[in-house]
Amino acid sequence: MGNENLHIIEWFVLGASSIMLVYHTILYLQQKDHYILLYSNYLLSLVVYLVFRRLTHYDSFMNDTFSFAYVIDHPLILYMLFSYVFFISRVLEINQNAAVVKFAVYGFYSSIAVLFFLHLYKIFFTDETAMSRTYFLVSKLTLLFFAFLGLFGALYIRKNIFVRIIIAGGLVYAFFSLLTIFSIFGELRILGLLEYDLYFIGCVLDILLFSTALGYRSYLIHQEKVETQKLLMIESEKNKTLLQQQHNILQKENAREQALASMNKHLQEEVGASLSSIHVFADLSANIMETYPQKSKEYLLRIASLGQNIMDDIGDIIWLANLHHENQHEAFLTRIKNYSHEILVPKQIQMNLTVSEDYYKIPLSEEFLRSGIKNIKTEMKNAQNENVTNELIIRIEVQNNLPVIHYS
Repeated sequence: MGNENLHIIEWFVLGASSIMLVYHTILYLQQKDHYILLYSNYLLSLVVYLVFRRLTHYDSFMNDTFSFAYVIDHPLILYMLFSYVFFISRVLEINQNAAVVKFAVYGFYSSIAVLFFLHLYKIFFTDETAMSRTYFLVSKLTLLFFAFLGLFGALYIRKNIFVRIIIAGGLVYAFFSLLTIFSIFGELRILGLLEYDLYFIGCVLDILLFSTALGYRSYLIHQEKVETQKLLMIESEKNKTLLQQQHNILQKENAREQALASMNKHLQEEVGASLSSIHVFADLSANIMETYPQKSKEYLLRIASLGQNIMDDIGDIIWLANLHHENQHEAFLTRIKNYSHEILVPKQIQMNLTVSEDYYKIPLSEEFLRSGIKNIKTEMKNAQNENVTNELIIRIEVQNNLPVIHYS
């Protein structure tokens, strides 16, 4: 009766895991999600092992003759455990602030390697035809030690819902594996189930939790994709508006005197470079939107930053185009103060602007106005980003009848 129940459970798990394998394979072909591929690999290893057990009827502990089934039984189990942990390790991102989890994962891998080579040694240098229950107890408890260490370590540092569902599935899997070890070693029933019955029930529960987690992840990916598409459309409209504004400004600039046209040409080149970067990032974002949505959002943030820079440059062009010679000194100082309010005030950084009396007595060249505004904005943004001081001092002095700007 125990063998019949074992067979029923194994056939049930084989059917369920096969269905989920087909489903996740199709899902991977649609979404190209790396996590789904790794989980499908684990499901494949589980299906292969169950098919092996049903075709050979091999008993890992009672076999009394050397056979091919003995040779591949333990390696199949080890590969199934390896593929399972390999999937979880990628989900837990063991290289990102997870030293304990990383140690547990590599400890698990090392134990798998040692057990595999021990199995090869037994094949070639001993007459063993079945695994001893004591060896099974020691080897699997070693693996479970690293499994529980890694899972509880991850549970402490990872707060993401998707990852926590994966961890819950791993804990269920490890718990039923622990019950299986005690059942096999003690040859006793636990929860009314015997030996591998417990393990395969744990596999079913784990599959349900993992499938729930991956379904939740697919939902999040879809939502991110929709949000990314919206952002792309918004940025595209902004870029069209900016391009139209640039065109209008260029038409006005063509009617200006040669010196002013030369000054504005320099700014236009900077705008053009920013637009080229926007075009590149937009293409990159569109190409990786489905496969790497997080990277796509990063490119969108860069596009937004470049768009803001374009708007600032266009504002400078308009300001310079409408600047009157008679009030250029005050207009330049007013421009500096406006940028101070935009850049420094939100960060609670005070600007201390001092101006030499000789400043008002000398003419301001177009090159000084253009480069001065650009350099002052750069210094303000540096102070904003470094956030190491609460005051930016700007001094405008006159040396050899030329205006000079100092920062401190």
